[in-house]
Amino acid sequence: MKNALTLSVLSVLVTVLLSGCGATAKFVYPDDIHNLTRLQATPVYSQTVAVLPFDDSRANSNNSGSIYLFLVPLFPYGYYDNNRPDAARSFVSIDEFNFNPSEDLAKAAAMSLRRSNLFKDAFFTFGGEKNQADYVLSGNIISTEYKGRIFSYGLTFVGPVFWLFGAPEGTSTNKLALNLTLRDKQNNLIWEYTTDKSDYMVQWIYYRKGYDAQMYSKLMEQAMNEAILDLSNKLRNK
Repeated sequence: MKNALTLSVLSVLVTVLLSGCGATAKFVYPDDIHNLTRLQATPVYSQTVAVLPFDDSRANSNNSGSIYLFLVPLFPYGYYDNNRPDAARSFVSIDEFNFNPSEDLAKAAAMSLRRSNLFKDAFFTFGGEKNQADYVLSGNIISTEYKGRIFSYGLTFVGPVFWLFGAPEGTSTNKLALNLTLRDKQNNLIWEYTTDKSDYMVQWIYYRKGYDAQMYSKLMEQAMNEAILDLSNKLRNK
């Protein structure tokens, strides 16, 4: 009877700890506006740039079934592998990621370009205003893969007990890969740039809970900072 009660309590504990408790994360850009590259106080060039919604070439698959490896004796963790985290309901400590990559990343690119003062202006458009700009920036999303691990320490459903005493609950990895192109009004290719970045964090039930997808914004900041410097060099040496 006592053993059965103990198992029941542990089962409830595992259910609660593995639950995101209805938490929803949101893509917010920039993570810190002071991290965005600013080339100078006034625009370097007098032209304007229209940024279109990015194309989406990501793999159309999410894998949450491997989380049940958590329950296999001696196996150290279960894991998630989501190629489209915006369509997933499986993360280490959240239930959902509010993210529209085609639109959100394009708007982020426009903000970074505008902040940089490389051009007189940069703006997001669904296409209706693109003819008003001197250049058009297009993007292709190659990857926004999310990988999450939840540690059982080889002890199946007993493992989460260790989380209560400070052992890590799991890890989250965010990946961002993009291809960017800039074309003039005659559709001539002016510049092309590809970026592929990833970062991860260790999470505890007391620390970084809910931060599973927070790194996407930081990765986009880094990607755009580097892209803007590359574009600036390209235009200067043209």
